[in-house]
Amino acid sequence: MKKKIFYEHDDITRTSIGVEYEKYLHQSQSKYQNIEVIKTKRYGNAMYLDGCFMLSEKNQDFYHNTCKYLIPQSAKNILIVGGGDHALAYIISKDVTVNNVDVVEIDRDVVEVSRKYFSKYFKYSKKVESKIKLVIDDGMRYLKFNDKKYDCIIIDSTDPVDNAKVLFSKLFLVKCFNALKSGGLLIQQSGSPIKDTYQIINPLKRKCKEVGFKKIELHTFPMPLYPTGTWSFITAKRA
Repeated sequence: MKKKIFYEHDDITRTSIGVEYEKYLHQSQSKYQNIEVIKTKRYGNAMYLDGCFMLSEKNQDFYHNTCKYLIPQSAKNILIVGGGDHALAYIISKDVTVNNVDVVEIDRDVVEVSRKYFSKYFKYSKKVESKIKLVIDDGMRYLKFNDKKYDCIIIDSTDPVDNAKVLFSKLFLVKCFNALKSGGLLIQQSGSPIKDTYQIINPLKRKCKEVGFKKIELHTFPMPLYPTGTWSFITAKRA
């Protein structure tokens, strides 16, 4: 029997990563992106946005636990821009020291597809559920009109293409800086340290410095289903 392989192609490295799958579960076109879900034997359900891997049931610990580890233990009020799959909110909100997690996701369809195919991230105790607030909105607009201050802001977005480009801009970083309390921390997904150093990582670090952030650091971690198998976060602190 011919194996069914779902391929993700990376234009920068001109390489493709293929995942063997058992069943093609879902495809839809939202206002913002193409959403696909496949069922794999090794990784469980896996979601792709515009052909790029985003989430799987059995391969997320590297990403989400790395991010959780970077969050200051004293953080009580957290904002996630992106993260409509709720996986990061699910993990963070179970921490007893966290009071509330605001999730600002631009694409309602991502939330609904995730709720259907990644339901475990939407199953909370009532105490945990009360901590999470979902807002369907553009991250830039939300920060422009919101005056709430956060201990930590996490940018859990796609790479800087199309609607996500603004989330890597200097103007957006200024909005994040102003929305953080003194001593607050920004955590931003920053692509692959192997292929995105000059396109994403270095420009982000420079912009953070120009905005006024201190202690700007790069954190790398393994991510088997992402191109090159290694991914990163940038952290930057408001003094």
